[in-house]
Amino acid sequence: MGKKKLIGILLFLFSIPLWAQEKDSYATPGQLRAMGTISPSMMLGSKGANFYLHGNMEYYFNKRVSFCGDLYGYAGTINNSPVKNIEFSHNLFYGFIVHNAFGRNDTYLAIQPGIALTKLYATTNTSKKAQVGINPIASAALGHNFFVNNFFHFFVQTRLIVGEHHYDTYQNLTELRLSAGLGFNIQTQRK
Repeated sequence: MGKKKLIGILLFLFSIPLWAQEKDSYATPGQLRAMGTISPSMMLGSKGANFYLHGNMEYYFNKRVSFCGDLYGYAGTINNSPVKNIEFSHNLFYGFIVHNAFGRNDTYLAIQPGIALTKLYATTNTSKKAQVGINPIASAALGHNFFVNNFFHFFVQTRLIVGEHHYDTYQNLTELRLSAGLGFNIQTQRK
């Protein structure tokens, strides 16, 4: 997909509220949103594919801004794909999200810093033990929530993660992840 096409899609998604018919949004101040799912990924820095247990919790300050924390627990490789040397890579992301909420729809964009707890497999040509490393990483996420009612929502999200493991040996941690499923909402403030 070209850059112009991607920019066009993003502009379209964020311009929908300008002509949408519904006035109110299900994304309201004080809403607490949570979800859990299994997320497949594709390594971009090396060949391979992983999957993760993905959970998040998000608090809406208003219908445009929220604060979110995402946790990814490494759960293995897909079809025994050859992911070079990675024994595990658990991730934590946190930060603010910008929303474009209207009616039951909520398209969002997030650029979040995070940390990766990683360990590579020990190589056979060295007597050193593999070390667990804590590595800084960054991510950009684009997603959409569809609120069924005040208690449930469907979601889809894609996240680009950029980072490197520098303990023992170098390993590129850059990958693209996809998450989708059913989430839950509760209202913590009176409307």
